Amino acid sequence: MTGLLDHGSLKFLDLLPPKVEAAFAAVEQRHTYQDGRTIFSTGDDGDRLLIVRSGAVRMGRFSPSGRETILAVLGEGHFIGIIGVLTGRKRTQNATAVGKTTIGYVHKADFLTLMDVHPEIARAALPATLSRLNVALNMLDDLRLLPLPAYTAVFLQNMLEASEVPGMLNWNQSELAIAVGTSRVSMGKALKQLEKNGLIVLKYGAIAVPDEQALSDWIDAARAEHLSL
Repeated sequence: MTGLLDHGSLKFLDLLPPKVEAAFAAVEQRHTYQDGRTIFSTGDDGDRLLIVRSGAVRMGRFSPSGRETILAVLGEGHFIGIIGVLTGRKRTQNATAVGKTTIGYVHKADFLTLMDVHPEIARAALPATLSRLNVALNMLDDLRLLPLPAYTAVFLQNMLEASEVPGMLNWNQSELAIAVGTSRVSMGKALKQLEKNGLIVLKYGAIAVPDEQALSDWIDAARAEHLSL
């Protein structure tokens, strides 16, 4: 898996003035993880903010049966753990490095001090956090209303926004099934339906979207159809 899954949410670092980003860099403790290494687990203390400096971080949860659901794959510029730092809550997800990944750690005390000195941090953290909340609510709405092929199409559309190669997603069928929270068999059927409709082309370890506008139009039509039911 090399594709990002940030659903178009705002990147924290993109919202900071250069002088404030430099202030973060001055107090960070950076650590580099190799692909597949655990960064933190559910139940760990949430007393540090994480800033993705390079690579990507897969956020997920495991069900009681052991099935993993991928919630996001966040790339450079995103922050992780703001809720824990501000509320004292422990981690509620698992974080794993995707590729060689460098994380900047900012301890809670340093973060709160920086917020006192630089009000721009709060003005960046709020929209970055709210954009993720908005994404979560939209995805929940789509999950409730749409059949699996249409919901899968929404996932593909979101991933295209962060794709390094236009129209190409480096996710295989199994990874996408985990991200959507369904079985590999059900995902295979959904992808075949999208391919039959001419919206995607299935490749080895990847999915091509030849016409992004056609995919978007099809999603809009599916939403309109199921909203009217």
